Amino acid sequence: METFNEEHVQAILHEHRLSIRGANNFFRDVWGPREKSMGNPWSPSNPNGTVILRLAENSLLHEEVSEFIISQMNVQPLEHLTYSTGPRGSRRLRRAAASFLTEAFHSREVITADNIIVTPGLASAIDALSWAICNDGDGILIPQPLYNGFNVDILNRSNAQVVGVTYEGIDGFSGLDDLFHPDITRIALEAALRRAKTEGIAVRALMPPETLRVFASFCGVNGLHFISDEIYANSVFSNPAIPSPVPFTSVLALDLRGVIDPVLMHVLYGASKDFCANGLRIGFACTKNEGIMGAMSSIGIFSWSPHVLQDVWAAMLEETHWLADFMLQKTNLMADHYSITTSFLSDNGIPFYETNAGLFIWVDLRHLLVSTSSRQQSDYSALRATSPDAHIYKQRELRMADICMENGVMIAPGHVYSPEEFGWFRITFTVRKDALEEGLKRLLLSIEDIRVESEWK
Repeated sequence: METFNEEHVQAILHEHRLSIRGANNFFRDVWGPREKSMGNPWSPSNPNGTVILRLAENSLLHEEVSEFIISQMNVQPLEHLTYSTGPRGSRRLRRAAASFLTEAFHSREVITADNIIVTPGLASAIDALSWAICNDGDGILIPQPLYNGFNVDILNRSNAQVVGVTYEGIDGFSGLDDLFHPDITRIALEAALRRAKTEGIAVRALMPPETLRVFASFCGVNGLHFISDEIYANSVFSNPAIPSPVPFTSVLALDLRGVIDPVLMHVLYGASKDFCANGLRIGFACTKNEGIMGAMSSIGIFSWSPHVLQDVWAAMLEETHWLADFMLQKTNLMADHYSITTSFLSDNGIPFYETNAGLFIWVDLRHLLVSTSSRQQSDYSALRATSPDAHIYKQRELRMADICMENGVMIAPGHVYSPEEFGWFRITFTVRKDALEEGLKRLLLSIEDIRVESEWK
């Protein structure tokens, strides 16, 4: 995340009569600047709009979700127009969420409503959890590359910080696949923790993507909170290029007795990705830590999800036949759209990293970032984030994203996700088919423009 010096902060503080906290957060506003670019989306009736292939949104079943929500909108005055059970969440949703986690996530122990606290989306859950466990300046370990929203969720209110777990220089690390290797991961975690301590950062927690038992053991040994963000649990699809995929496994399904104290383990889940409903703003944290439940509840009144919407999501979880059909239809569509995208990329000689989960593809445009001679030798060593010229390649990435924007398609430059190498871009494939096809055409046009403009040949 971009930082601003004290002079900038003081100028905003005095101009707008803000607190120091308010002035700092003025520069942390990521949504205000996005409003203009996101307010004119492409559609067949708006051909001059922007095709948005940057956001982590699944739009494939919006109509089906809309119909279900409309069918469930039955306002109960005593439950929906009062404070009801308060900011921890409706009893109905907490029971439904507990049952869903127990069954669908194959939990080794029965989850109860008392283990669930409801939040308006996972950003709110991460914010509240960070606030509950971190002091000012404390850190949370997260393996890189990582979701850039963590910087906002962890920093803005709690004033905690992301401590990236880097893999470059770790013995045995050679590429992206090694991010999930248990031994390499263990070494990387230990190195990150030592680095944080040297920098005076007290690490309080770890948020992992894979290699779960290693993460849990590391947290147990070091007395850290283990936070498992499982928001993509049901966004796994079939990919013939990965014939023997590793299935999704929740930490709830693992036997971690003697590995980590259960009060240090927390699972996060939400409606945004798996239920094609980013705007529904419903999420929850599952924990056996009563202290965290109390701390999160104490600030819950500031981020209280309407109980009428909570009951809509509860209905989705309770309607098991609808839920099963929905998830099957969604993952089939995801596989189709992934195939459309990767076939397009392959046909046009654009490298990418194969996956079978999530809403986006990691596209390799490193060859467009380096000189012709380096490109011919496939030498991308200069693109490492530790390179003396890192700032140059960051600017080139930004320019490439700008060229795409000029051609009416938004994609995400990789550096915003803190990778260890420049030249990777994130492209969302879970948009409507007509928008996807239009966006890919504009991407190809943009790549041609990048080749023509390229000043770094």
